[in-house]
Amino acid sequence: MSVAPWECTGLEILHESNFSGARLNRQGDYVVCFGAVWCPITRRFMPRFVSERGKVAGTLAIADITDLESPLWDTFRIKITPTILFFHEGELRARLDGKRFIGISTGALDRFERTALHA
Repeated sequence: MSVAPWECTGLEILHESNFSGARLNRQGDYVVCFGAVWCPITRRFMPRFVSERGKVAGTLAIADITDLESPLWDTFRIKITPTILFFHEGELRARLDGKRFIGISTGALDRFERTALHA
């Protein structure tokens, strides 16, 4: 298996055990990027996501869904990686789904940050 592109980012890595159903077991605001090691688009996007640390309200984290058997795929209806979900006090409040063969563009991420994270 490839080395995760987020191992040395300093971001919190989340797994299935960090969720209770569709609830994130964390307090505060969390911007969570759902990604898979085997996805080249996730690997390419990760430096852009990490660069947002300190620019947005809330904690940035990575939900590692490399395992196709992870229930997080179904729980959050993830179809494309990367996909970003915003949680407030553990509750899902907004999402930005990646686009096939594109992932998440800089413009889409900027719009998401302006509307979902600063509302």
